[in-house]
Amino acid sequence: MKPMVYPKFLQKGSLKLVFFGGKGGVGKSTCASATALTLAQEQPQHLFLLVSTDPAHSLKNLFSNLVVPKNLEVRELNAAIALHDFKLQHDKLLKEIADRGTFLDKEDIQSLMDSAIPGMDELAAYLEIAKWIKEDTYYRIIIDTAPTGHTLRLLEMPDLIHRWLIALDTLLAKHRYMRSHFGGDKRLDHLDSFLLDMNDSLKTMQSVMTDTERCCFIVVMLAEAMIVEESIDLVTALNQKRVFMPDLIVNQLFPENDCPICCTERSRQMQALKSVLRRLPGQVFWTLPLLAEEPCGKLLNALWSKLHLLDQSKVNVTNGSHKLPLYVETSIPLPANTLRLLIFAGKGGVGKTTLACATALRLHKEYPQLSILLFSTDPAHSLSDCLGLRVQAYPTAVSLKIDAQEINAQADFDKIRRDYRAELENFLQDILPNIDITFDREVMEHLLDLAPPGLDEIMALTSIMDHLDSSRYDMIVVDGAPSGHLLRLLELPELIRDWLKIFFSLLLKYRKVMRVPHLSERLVKLSRELKNLRALLQNSEQTELYAVTIPTHLAIVKTYDMTCALQRLDIAVKALFINQITPDSDCPLCKAITIRESEQLKQVHDIFPNQPQAFIFRQNAPTGVTELMALGSVLFL
Repeated sequence: MKPMVYPKFLQKGSLKLVFFGGKGGVGKSTCASATALTLAQEQPQHLFLLVSTDPAHSLKNLFSNLVVPKNLEVRELNAAIALHDFKLQHDKLLKEIADRGTFLDKEDIQSLMDSAIPGMDELAAYLEIAKWIKEDTYYRIIIDTAPTGHTLRLLEMPDLIHRWLIALDTLLAKHRYMRSHFGGDKRLDHLDSFLLDMNDSLKTMQSVMTDTERCCFIVVMLAEAMIVEESIDLVTALNQKRVFMPDLIVNQLFPENDCPICCTERSRQMQALKSVLRRLPGQVFWTLPLLAEEPCGKLLNALWSKLHLLDQSKVNVTNGSHKLPLYVETSIPLPANTLRLLIFAGKGGVGKTTLACATALRLHKEYPQLSILLFSTDPAHSLSDCLGLRVQAYPTAVSLKIDAQEINAQADFDKIRRDYRAELENFLQDILPNIDITFDREVMEHLLDLAPPGLDEIMALTSIMDHLDSSRYDMIVVDGAPSGHLLRLLELPELIRDWLKIFFSLLLKYRKVMRVPHLSERLVKLSRELKNLRALLQNSEQTELYAVTIPTHLAIVKTYDMTCALQRLDIAVKALFINQITPDSDCPLCKAITIRESEQLKQVHDIFPNQPQAFIFRQNAPTGVTELMALGSVLFL
């Protein structure tokens, strides 16, 4: 049965795009899937599309054996295929652009453009969505996005594509001038039309994204302190991009009853809700209850019948007398003090940041002589929220001999781009003051704009090698991005290596007309660090990777997929942390959840029979250094 009040994204209307986003593990895929099913069933006369842009897709696992309505198409976007199709479709035109003007020859430009359309998921997603909008095939498109950090990068795609188009346009400028100046032909040709068409698609997409009647973004969250902080960051970014964000869904709300577990968790949730309501006044909040069974398969059909508009007057913070004890079953051996790199990996929302922080603090206690750095590679950082102190983009002191760093990859790469242009400008002024190379100068200036998206992230990752090589730190504990993007990051060195080869060959070939020694040195250093990082990741004597998961079917499937992918990269998983296990209770809801989780724990045992496993039970919020130290003391033997 429908609730009395229904949000706009579930109603008929002019909406073309509905995005579901938020921190990993909050239920984005569940909400997106349930929405698509509901709309398709209630409006059989229209065609709907449900698409996942998360590289760690969940839709097939969620739908299981459910037969979807005929008017609903479900896609898990394959970025590699989407980008291959894009290149195939436009290959001839891109080669023609490469033929025109500039001191770079056809082969140079072709190589750059081949590497400049990489397998980055956000770019593929943006191009595909723009294509669907242009074709106008679907009545509404429902998008299950990647966790926050990479959704923010998706929102940055218009700027990246705009820079890419300018770089291509720059390649045509010289030919356009020659044709006009010597032939008097000022008409646009097919290549100009191609770029204008691409630019129109970009503008159309941007127009839809900022149209409150045609697009909306639904933020899904859990009422937990760290998730609240990340959700507020996402809302801020959406507001800056002028993307309409009418509703927030607070998922998995504990009931109000006498159960110690429910009381403790609800008390914590009310505190988090109080905070988000105060900081996001005027927003509409909806709630979904915590369910005994995971909402997948046919259960998705009934999800929205449980939706309620949040009654903000009933969000009361109580000082509950209940406190869940800290309990870890089968702690695992403490990492050796000879290790240099520890990585915590897993699906979003499973507790990677918490365990990375707790581990670093425990290692500091056991090995006080070691200098340790906590390093976040997730674009949506959480170290600050977890530690309860402001962590900067540079190493920030947590305590004596422990620092933390939340790197800003985009800002770092923007600086490299600015430095390159300044260096180029100085070179041209000094060496070629009397020669007019207007068009070639512009081409040179835009060379870095043809760099593959993700170069900034891999540059940030290689700063790990900087820290280790400088001997400033003995050990680095990495809080990894959600699994799909961590794997992409670990695969990136191959892509970047190809791009570096091309760039180096250009610098060498044209060293007389384009001398940029500082950039060259920086890229040589990057190349060396990439090689060393790859070797370090595969060295089990110096690197250990810990997988983190929770006892749900979806999380365990994703953990298995991640470990298989890591195996293909020759990176071994040292041990498995199963987090957020519900303790035994007489409460009917908690009892049902415990039974469900027990079945999943058996699955974990069957899938990973030889993997050391630690079982971490629900506890009071482990945030702040003191609580994290307590957790760290029981995680390891």
